[in-house]
Amino acid sequence: MFKKSSKGAVPLLCAALLFFSLLLPGNHVYADDFAEKPMSGNSVNVSEKYSSAKKLYAKTTKPFADAVSDTSFTLFKETIAAGDKNANVLISPDSVITVLAMLEAGAGGKTYKELNKLMGGMKTDTYGKRLNGLHRRLSASKSVRYDTANSFWYRNGLISIKKKYLKKIVQMYGADIYKAPFDGSSVQDMNNWAYNHTQGKIGQIIDQLDPSARAVLMNAVYFKGGWETPYQSTVKRTFTSASGKKKKVETLEGTEHTYLEIAGGKGFVKYYKGGETAFAALLPPKGMSAQAYVKKLTGSKWIKGYRKRTVGDVTVKTRMPEFSYEFSASLKKPLQKAGVRTAFTDSAEFGKMTDQSVSIDDILHKTYIKLDKDGTEAAAVTAAVMKANSILRPEAKIKKVYLNRPFVYAIIDSESGIPLFLGIVNEVK
Repeated sequence: MFKKSSKGAVPLLCAALLFFSLLLPGNHVYADDFAEKPMSGNSVNVSEKYSSAKKLYAKTTKPFADAVSDTSFTLFKETIAAGDKNANVLISPDSVITVLAMLEAGAGGKTYKELNKLMGGMKTDTYGKRLNGLHRRLSASKSVRYDTANSFWYRNGLISIKKKYLKKIVQMYGADIYKAPFDGSSVQDMNNWAYNHTQGKIGQIIDQLDPSARAVLMNAVYFKGGWETPYQSTVKRTFTSASGKKKKVETLEGTEHTYLEIAGGKGFVKYYKGGETAFAALLPPKGMSAQAYVKKLTGSKWIKGYRKRTVGDVTVKTRMPEFSYEFSASLKKPLQKAGVRTAFTDSAEFGKMTDQSVSIDDILHKTYIKLDKDGTEAAAVTAAVMKANSILRPEAKIKKVYLNRPFVYAIIDSESGIPLFLGIVNEVK
């Protein structure tokens, strides 16, 4: 076919085909203006020592979906309660739960019991396999991008991590294992890892590492999806913020055919390309704040309401503001309020991870979202910083849903209804 081609013709054609393939919808490679940041070389990736061809994943089940959703709303409520009542909030339960699952795999005693209770009481390995299965299914989409990555960092020379534990988190969660000096270069490497796995949306999660720090568990999530039915344009509409301030904002208007009613709130589902993921929004009952409405929600109510959604024989006229914001929080207090207390004390038991006495110093969480007429981009990073302990001591109807005031939203797995991101919009900037 290319008998008389010049030497450069084939490479040139291949380059052209690659360029145009980047523009095709659903391709996993995105033509974003993004370049990864390099690692310093002081943090050494030793993951290959613990890799295996063994497949540790399983299908999503109803009990798993219920358990994950219950944990999601518990975390959401406690995070909202710990912050400014009028602030925009966004967490990625998927990111936080993945870090908690990796911590649970290394925990024992009361520490394990508290983590396991928060996670729904399922066996650790069963939960991990189903979580891994969910991630594999979402990341296999050819229509949207859903990337999740995990890493485990330990302080070289000052802590010994059990091989069985490292093997488990590599096999079940695909974690990168780094031995590092835990100096300034390690902090930069951890932040670069977060940057690289969120397409540059979250560039810093850790400011510094305390001398007592011994290990850091990290998860990163990146989502990018175009609407199945894009909005053509925006119009200026009034949005009333939580403080009562009225403002004209760019608003998306459309018609959907999936209607939700959960705990008195009314909403809609709008699908991303391929239908494997979706955006779900709920407007609280009139006169009720978004925060008060979230208090009424549970994972069970969410999943039950999602399963009972009206599909097809309903027309939902919708209005929704374009919005984008970032959110960051320490999850230490929210998790303690949710019942995970021992893990943050000198009584913590992580004997399946290490023989050294360690506890969680803090769990840091950062998120980003941008929603516009074309689709949604969202990212999250969670980092659990573990420290060495001191002396042990006890411790076809027509419906209308106009999101013109504070509302709750989620990015969900369409098959199960599991919330991947959960947020509140109290203000549109």
